[in-house]
Amino acid sequence: MSEQSIRIYSFYNNKGGVGKTTLSFNAATLYAQQNPKTQVLVIDMCPQANISQYLLGGGRTGYLTNQKIQAAATRKNVVGFIDWLLKGNSNFSSINTRYSIPVSRHNKNIASNLFLVAGDSFLESLSLALNYAVINPANTRAWLEYMTAIKRLCSHEFMQEEYENLVVFIDCNPSFSIYTQMALASSDFIVIPMMADFSSIDGIKGMFTMLYDEYPTPALKTYAENIITFNKQVKQFGIKLPKIYEFVFNNFTSHLGISSAFQALKNELNDFCFGQFNKFNQLFALPNDPITTKEAWSNLYVSDVKDFHTAGKVSASKGIPIHMLPYSSKYNMPDGTEISLPKNNYAQAVDDIYYFVGKLK
Repeated sequence: MSEQSIRIYSFYNNKGGVGKTTLSFNAATLYAQQNPKTQVLVIDMCPQANISQYLLGGGRTGYLTNQKIQAAATRKNVVGFIDWLLKGNSNFSSINTRYSIPVSRHNKNIASNLFLVAGDSFLESLSLALNYAVINPANTRAWLEYMTAIKRLCSHEFMQEEYENLVVFIDCNPSFSIYTQMALASSDFIVIPMMADFSSIDGIKGMFTMLYDEYPTPALKTYAENIITFNKQVKQFGIKLPKIYEFVFNNFTSHLGISSAFQALKNELNDFCFGQFNKFNQLFALPNDPITTKEAWSNLYVSDVKDFHTAGKVSASKGIPIHMLPYSSKYNMPDGTEISLPKNNYAQAVDDIYYFVGKLK
């Protein structure tokens, strides 16, 4: 199996509330539908497990289905896998069981080639054990073994007999916790959802600092020189960090066009991110041809995804990806309420998802 046959995307921003889970859900489901010869694997690395809930039927149905997975003795989900690592298997080269499940068995709205390593609320509780495990005086390579475990899991879950390649979508937790580090260190690319606000800039700054060791000020860089950081460990063990693939302005609201306030903040964020590209372009997934203008950079590295509004509530409650909502104009919510959903209300959101997914290889 060649490395080129597996591509791993992490959806991450150090700031929460930027819509990364909704974006991950809609991107993965549409990508799976458009690429039936590709196995699509979603790994839920967030303790809230919302993307698992959406995929497994949405709303209370998805929640209860995931609770059954968590309660099973085998616990075939992300916590089951990490628990297995902690029991002396961090340097595994093979696994006797699969931790992913075919989502279409639980949700008829999902393509049959999409699989899920489900999330688990106990993930956060494993952080302390993981923090101890990666610093093991009896195994100086323990940190490396844990940081590459997700990549090796993806190789194991790849059904090469049935599919030509594997594309992985990891929904990350905003915190730079040990399990988030494991996800990012095993990824090829990062998609960065963001909102048009100043706190998104802080989130991106935090990502450049914690992941790539690129500091906003010389004073902070000097301060960090004598401290063990994630990036210093990465360099010590020769891990290849993921490249920045796309910035996504997520959930923007549009009434008769984009508001001037939104556009002003978006322009400022664009300027900041373009500046990071100019300073640290080695951290980006570089195109074949050089980029010389901000407009060319923005066309390649920036996408917009319009706010789903009511459509988003229906999608999350029913486990129906946004691109499938136009199949009907009325939906019954879990409490029995009938919702009319005129497709022109969210047509732009559907177009935006198609545009974004079209950028993914």
